[in-house]
Amino acid sequence: MAYLTFEEYKDFGYEEIEQDDFTKLITKACDFIDIQTRDFYQKNDLETDIEYRKKKFKKAIALQVEYMYQSDSTSTHEANTPQSWSIGRTSVSEASRYSNTGKNEAPSIISDDAIAMLSGTGLLYRGVSYG
Repeated sequence: MAYLTFEEYKDFGYEEIEQDDFTKLITKACDFIDIQTRDFYQKNDLETDIEYRKKKFKKAIALQVEYMYQSDSTSTHEANTPQSWSIGRTSVSEASRYSNTGKNEAPSIISDDAIAMLSGTGLLYRGVSYG
């Protein structure tokens, strides 16, 4: 389920991407944000929710699309690029952005910016409901 249109994405003013790229990324971006919000909007209507939470959720989707576009990744497998590689006598090593130990940590496919956007909305709540 796509929660965000290409026009809405452009209106947020994030990185400019082509509509074809947006179309390729939006479904997975929505799936990844659904996982983080425990499918809240699979069970509740986004369009009738309070404007604050609705806008933050849509911005989180947009940030996830942008992250996947910038990292050229749509899966954790694609995000896990090697930190060093060799061809013949040429060797290239890249510093880790996740640790100063040099270990090859696996980056998340989930955008930290998208998670930050969702903070304060209640959509990341992990407690027990006694309803």
